[in-house]
Amino acid sequence: MTPELAGKRLYIVDLAQRQLAMESGRTAMHALTYRVVARQLRQAAAGLPEPMLRQMVVALGADRMALLDEMLQARHFDQHGWLRGTPAAPCRAVWLALWARLRPPQRG
Repeated sequence: MTPELAGKRLYIVDLAQRQLAMESGRTAMHALTYRVVARQLRQAAAGLPEPMLRQMVVALGADRMALLDEMLQARHFDQHGWLRGTPAAPCRAVWLALWARLRPPQRG
């Protein structure tokens, strides 16, 4: 691993730990700080492919992997417009129900 990549990994891990600490209540939740940390985490991970991100954080524990999975899901949705994996089916069911209620009546 190059020194730049090692430094980026440490930065991503630190941001993930800070965000997780706020989400779990270990540190005080401040909306502005949370948004800044979440944005910095997304920006730091932006250029890295998903397998590399998963490999970088796999040793950190399940709670941090959940945070990373959520970030990768959001990134995938932003890029492709659809969810994948476990949360995809329930989200699609809610979307279909909402669309059925909001859709204008068909004329014909």
